[in-house]
Amino acid sequence: MKVLQASCSDSTWKQYLNVFNKWQTYRQSCGPQFSLKIETVVEFLFMLYEEGKGYSCINTARSALSILLGRFDDYAVGNHPLVTRFMKGIGRLRPPSCKYSLVWDPSNVLLVIASWGCNESLNLKNLSKKLAALLALCSAQRVQTLSAIRRNDIHFVSKDMVQIFIKSRLKTTKPGQAHVMHFSKYHDDKLCLLTCLQHYLSVTGGVPATENLFVSTKLPYKSVSSQTIGNWLRSVLQIAGIDTTVFKSHSFRHASTSKALKEGVHIDEIYKSAGWSEKSRVFASFYKRPIVSCNDFMSRLLSSCKK
Repeated sequence: MKVLQASCSDSTWKQYLNVFNKWQTYRQSCGPQFSLKIETVVEFLFMLYEEGKGYSCINTARSALSILLGRFDDYAVGNHPLVTRFMKGIGRLRPPSCKYSLVWDPSNVLLVIASWGCNESLNLKNLSKKLAALLALCSAQRVQTLSAIRRNDIHFVSKDMVQIFIKSRLKTTKPGQAHVMHFSKYHDDKLCLLTCLQHYLSVTGGVPATENLFVSTKLPYKSVSSQTIGNWLRSVLQIAGIDTTVFKSHSFRHASTSKALKEGVHIDEIYKSAGWSEKSRVFASFYKRPIVSCNDFMSRLLSSCKK
């Protein structure tokens, strides 16, 4: 169990723990005739399929069992020919679906943030929402990453540059590596992440006993969870007129990377910022989406009618 926990992020660990509990229940249900072999693993995965689980859920179980059970026939569980053939079949029967077929335009959110005025005029709640939204858009990182930012790991290299080191174990963290985010000063203070971060740190600098960047907006001030940061991001989407029954906080990652590509940012830079490897197909498969625009065919056609 310790090996399993040390090999993954906190959120992934919770998913793996659920798999482990299901595996234990499955073993007990088999009774004395239970035999630990690769065919048994496939039967367990098939049980998940019969329960209605999708490809992603079953693939998570495969990854967890690979760590938990070791090797069969000189193969890790997840790479065993029987398991890979089974997963290909699951992929055809229940292919992993994309969460969004299109995504909102970040310009709408940025216009809202700019309309709030200077940082000094904002209360702590709106200042927190603004900083969270700017970080989510400018870094293309998950909410989990934003919640993992520690104040001691924020370094202002100069008046025009800040570096933020993420030392916590995340979903994409590799052994011996720490993710680093770089942000430069932007000419418009209303949209400048660096300026907003400086002001937020000065406002919340007196909060005792917290290492995290983001703190609660009401007494007693303390570190907030990723769920709270996600609620702030959804609130910003609501204010911007974006349907939050469809788009959740994770859609910031879809929107920022899709918009960056549309604006001509090199694909390597997008991958680097979002934490994807050069060979990763994640962006093309799940994040690269058409951006919803009010200047679409229908809008242009209808607006051409002069009243």
